[in-house]
Amino acid sequence: KNCLKKWRMKRQTLLEWLFSFLLVLFLYLFFSNLHQVHDTPQMSSMDLGRVDSFNDTNYVIAFAPESKTTQEIMNKVASAPFLKGRTIMGWPDEKSMDELDLNYSIDAVRVIFTDTFSYHLKFSWGHRIPMMKEHRDHSAHCQAVNEKMKCEGSEFWEKGFVAFQAAINAAIIEIATNHSVMEQLMSVTGVHMKILPFVAQGGVATDFFIFFCIISFSTFIYYVSVNVTQERQYITSLMTMMGLRESAFWLSWGLMYAGFIPIMATLMALIVKSAQIVVLTGFVMVFTLFLLYGLSLITLAFLMSVLIKKPFLTGLVVFLLIVFWGILGFPALYTHLPAFLEWTLCLLSPFAFTVGMAQLIHLDYDVNSNAHLDSSQNPYLIIATLFMLVFDTLLYLVLTLYFDKILPAEYGHRCSPLFFLKSCFWFQHGRANHVVLENETDSDPTPNDCFEPVSPEFCGKEAIRIKNLKKEYAGKCERVEALKGVVFDIYEGQITALLGHSGAGKTTLLNILSGLSVPTSGSVTVYNHTLSRMADIENISKFTGFCPQSNVQFGFLTVKENLRLFAKIKGILPHEVEKEVQRVVQELEMENIQDILAQNLSGGQNRKLTFGIAILGDPQVLLLDEPTAGLDPLSRHRIWNLLKEGKSDRVILFSTQFIDEADILADRKVFISNGKLKCAGSSLFLKKKWGIGYHLSLHLNERCDPESITSLVKQHISDAKLTAQSEEKLVYILPLERTNKFPELYRDLDRCSNQGIEDYGVSITTLNEVFLKLEGKSTIDESDIGIWGQLQTDGAKDIGSLVELEQVLSSFHETRKTISGVALWRQQVCAIAKVRFLKLKKERKSLWTILLLFGFSFIPQLLEHLFYESYQKSYPWELSPNTYFLSPGQQPQDPLTHLLVINKTGSTIDNFLHSLRRLNIAIEVDAFGTRNGTDDPSYNGAIIVSGDEKDHRFSIACNTKRLNCFPVLLDVISNGLLGIFNSSEHIQTDRSTFFEEHMDYEYGYRSNTFFWIPMAASFTPYIAMSSIGDYKKKAHSQLRISGLYPSAYWFGQALVDVSLYFLILLLMQIMDYIFSPEEIIFIIQNLLIQVVIFSIVATDLNEYGFLGLFFWHHVNTSLHIDWLSIHFF
Repeated sequence: KNCLKKWRMKRQTLLEWLFSFLLVLFLYLFFSNLHQVHDTPQMSSMDLGRVDSFNDTNYVIAFAPESKTTQEIMNKVASAPFLKGRTIMGWPDEKSMDELDLNYSIDAVRVIFTDTFSYHLKFSWGHRIPMMKEHRDHSAHCQAVNEKMKCEGSEFWEKGFVAFQAAINAAIIEIATNHSVMEQLMSVTGVHMKILPFVAQGGVATDFFIFFCIISFSTFIYYVSVNVTQERQYITSLMTMMGLRESAFWLSWGLMYAGFIPIMATLMALIVKSAQIVVLTGFVMVFTLFLLYGLSLITLAFLMSVLIKKPFLTGLVVFLLIVFWGILGFPALYTHLPAFLEWTLCLLSPFAFTVGMAQLIHLDYDVNSNAHLDSSQNPYLIIATLFMLVFDTLLYLVLTLYFDKILPAEYGHRCSPLFFLKSCFWFQHGRANHVVLENETDSDPTPNDCFEPVSPEFCGKEAIRIKNLKKEYAGKCERVEALKGVVFDIYEGQITALLGHSGAGKTTLLNILSGLSVPTSGSVTVYNHTLSRMADIENISKFTGFCPQSNVQFGFLTVKENLRLFAKIKGILPHEVEKEVQRVVQELEMENIQDILAQNLSGGQNRKLTFGIAILGDPQVLLLDEPTAGLDPLSRHRIWNLLKEGKSDRVILFSTQFIDEADILADRKVFISNGKLKCAGSSLFLKKKWGIGYHLSLHLNERCDPESITSLVKQHISDAKLTAQSEEKLVYILPLERTNKFPELYRDLDRCSNQGIEDYGVSITTLNEVFLKLEGKSTIDESDIGIWGQLQTDGAKDIGSLVELEQVLSSFHETRKTISGVALWRQQVCAIAKVRFLKLKKERKSLWTILLLFGFSFIPQLLEHLFYESYQKSYPWELSPNTYFLSPGQQPQDPLTHLLVINKTGSTIDNFLHSLRRLNIAIEVDAFGTRNGTDDPSYNGAIIVSGDEKDHRFSIACNTKRLNCFPVLLDVISNGLLGIFNSSEHIQTDRSTFFEEHMDYEYGYRSNTFFWIPMAASFTPYIAMSSIGDYKKKAHSQLRISGLYPSAYWFGQALVDVSLYFLILLLMQIMDYIFSPEEIIFIIQNLLIQVVIFSIVATDLNEYGFLGLFFWHHVNTSLHIDWLSIHFF
């Protein structure tokens, strides 16, 4: 069935695959050219020279706050060799530094002191320090520039940050200890450790590529979400009642889309490999990651289809979850998350997929690391992620089956949340089928005169027993009782009809009996099976056929295919399916329509098909809810004959609105009113009990005297009553108990032919009259009861009504005052505007679309604001050794390492080591200096101590992956020297940036206007295209016939639409002002530009009447709005 749906609904299937292939094509064409991969070979260590080798002169130094201590420190700083002759300015506070009016070619180095031992160095954004705060785990830390290797960490060394830091630290140490270490810190040398080979990705492009990989299956997942939710809500419960297993339903959809997923996974894996997003890992591993991710999304869609009832909302929520959970995994691409948090969040499959992609990229980045897939030492990291995706798939599937039990669809049995703890769920005991109930003492449920006693031949044949059945629904204000303690039995061999007004409870009762609905209280047994037991419901479904009030079929299947599908669901043996389908087709005379799609059938033919589905398998119990509604007389009689012929060994219960159908077909009629049982019995019993008697109708000529005829009738039957009188007819009601007087009355009437009686007739009470009396309609004019009297009375009433109507209309015409001209046009415009406003208020979908577009229009401002907050706004960055090095006793944790200290002095350096340990750093010491510290990049950094015991010289070796390593280690050396002089203080250096005021973004702000041009055009169709609905409903034609001016219609629409449009534009500018209050001039300019845009669009709006009519004739409303959006776009 699902495969046929995909094949026959070609448009939906084409869109499903087209969007998927377009995504793949976009990824291939866009990222194959944009994506950059840095494949760096192994490089030896690089010497950066001494700290004081910095000789740039194009800068000034400013410090704050200016105090005696800070001034003294900066005076010492000025003695540094590279700072001689440089300008150093003091400022009272940091804010006053903004008054610096510098030539754009000169940088300002700002030194902001927090206290004597803490400060941060501030540089203009993008100058002298790297723009990023830290290396990303997959970014290139070194690149080949002009055939020379360039590492970003060396920017601290080459552009003066470390030199300024060393000078300030030496000055602070000299002020605090009265010992000069300027020469020691100026002589510090820097070395880059050996660079291992790595494959780095090209930054933001990789992030976007991973995002598109996250949503690569979204088209498939959206359609499976919508289809499954729609089918589950509207038809699965009926199929389950017919015997469908829940697991079969989920697997049928899952297996089909599991066939789609490998195709998409193959394409995505090929794109990933061809674009070199993943270089070293093989194709099979990448394919497996995509495959397991796609399968997990299918089960996630299943889970959401159970939790959410609306198809479109299910698809939207699943898509948003994929996006949100996937983006949640991006931190794993840049940083090392805590293991517990990472594996816990891997329960969200999009997060696990993002983590898997990050791991594959990291494997490329760490070519020689133990985490590499080809390494035999630790090959389990990516495999663990794949296992988590498998676990997620099974978890979502189990949760789907669980919530399917406790959150059923509209029709279904709700289980308790702990149903799986009950033994009956796991061990279902078999019960005997088709056991006739023994003759219990309470077989007559309501022993009163409203219920006809059961014939002795049916005693012991109680097939369905209903005891005190109640059903309540949650209403808006209070609970609504649909059934109120219904008690009666239904017998085998009888056709029983349920009668009652609309809303009486007939459908509710049939839904309960069929197992679709669960009663609030009471019990129902069907052939010794209790409906409250799940095992019994499954057994009951095997011998029950149900024809619901709504048609049950799949529109994309033919009549024969629908019958074949439900035959298989009902469990008919495979070799008997075709025979059974052919039997039903022949019995219902559907040979001429058996190969026609159900969606092309008429209402009556669909009803016949639904009845055919109910009688598949020749069920023992037939429950039919208005089975002949909408059928032609021939088909109706055909179904009547089938039911009469097969009633001997079956239980047939049907509801109907046609009283004559129940009178002809049913052996027993049960009347229900407002959820209560009124009466039950045969037609004769009901007519005798609730009927009003016989109707005597006399046709007269002009010679007849009505009074004498009435006197004659009352002479024989004194309590006869005249109910209708006209010039040609008299109608009397004769009591049932006076039937013995009828012969004498007939003889006298026969003798009165000379008194003007042409003929007469007698008819008995009908079930219609019984129904009216039971429903409390006996107070109406009794002339409506007799057939002939009804016709005559209605005619008389019609004449009187017409006369009265003419009098009212004439008086209204005389007194009515009308307006015309401009006043009428203005009134019509206001009326149309009011209707348009109310319509827009009720069309929540259009309002949500407008709000979505309105929110979408702020993406440029939001991105610009986030960019500024993330990169351009001043920020401090603490240069702490805890960023790169372990603390004493701390367990190894990537990326932290020990600090390697190599002693090449030939003597002890215990004082320096003791001072370093006070910094809470885990130190690994090479006391004999056997290592050089530059060939082992497994350490984040190393300090090489040379010189002699009293005059140490230092060299810093840094791992190129650690961006801030040089400033951090220089602080470590400075604090080590400070500790040697018995100071308990610690020097703390921070890096910071500032954004210069002259750097404005006028162009960036104005560029938002170019984004708003298509956005402004996209608003108009959703605002102004409501007229299409008026055309489709033919309301526009009705209004025109009523005298509406065409111009009044369009101006009334525009009065609301234009106001709404300008309100949106105004709100845009208000939000702009909130984001950038200083840009008020540009905001006003932007508003003027958008007004011009609206004028252009308004010109286009003159076309939408024609375009709307064109699209209305070719596509539906939802589609032409989208097409017109593209037109205006």
